[in-house]
Amino acid sequence: MEKIFNKDLYQNFSSSHAPDDFHHIAFKTTNYEAMVSFYKKLFGCEPLYQSNMITFLAFDDEHHRIAIANTSGVLKNLNFIQKNIMKFKIFLNRKLPSIEGLDHISYRINPIENWFDFYFGAKERGLEPLWTINHGWISGIYYKDPDNNLVEVFFEHFSSADEFKQNISPDFEDEPIGTNMDVEKLYEMFKSGTPFLELIQKGNTVPEGKKPVSGLEAVTNMKKKFKD
Repeated sequence: MEKIFNKDLYQNFSSSHAPDDFHHIAFKTTNYEAMVSFYKKLFGCEPLYQSNMITFLAFDDEHHRIAIANTSGVLKNLNFIQKNIMKFKIFLNRKLPSIEGLDHISYRINPIENWFDFYFGAKERGLEPLWTINHGWISGIYYKDPDNNLVEVFFEHFSSADEFKQNISPDFEDEPIGTNMDVEKLYEMFKSGTPFLELIQKGNTVPEGKKPVSGLEAVTNMKKKFKD
């Protein structure tokens, strides 16, 4: 496939087929109570509607942002062969990374200090991220829900189209995945007054003498912050 990197597209394009905005994400799960509890804890959600069958969760003025449907009854009513096939499929979904399908859902929190507040607040609520990475244009914290779905919370490295062109990582065109980082080390840098342009540099939390974990290696070693 042809490589395209069109910096002029950002804030300069509007599809004639575009919806007004993105509204909600919906899950089907046999792990119902754990999934509802996770998203309540992650985003401070409140249920507009909750029952043993389905829950509609809100975290702002919209009627719901997350829907979670309980499919345990469907599983229970399958025949023996269907039930065991489905149980095996569920097991694989939760235990093994997939190379096909939806990878993650993502939410933005700006500015960087609010992003730090979210990270430490989630930590106090017992939620530790699976992956923390500087993508070169955004920095993301990835949480894994009880069904193995990934949820990213990121801050942007720019506030305008001009800043986007200036601040996107110089190697982004050839390495668009990013470099693993340490959020708490980054926070120490932030508190010490490190300039913002240094805070958004890839590899800035890697100790001296160590090497960053980047690209596909970062994807397959999400918890590894650096290497010898």
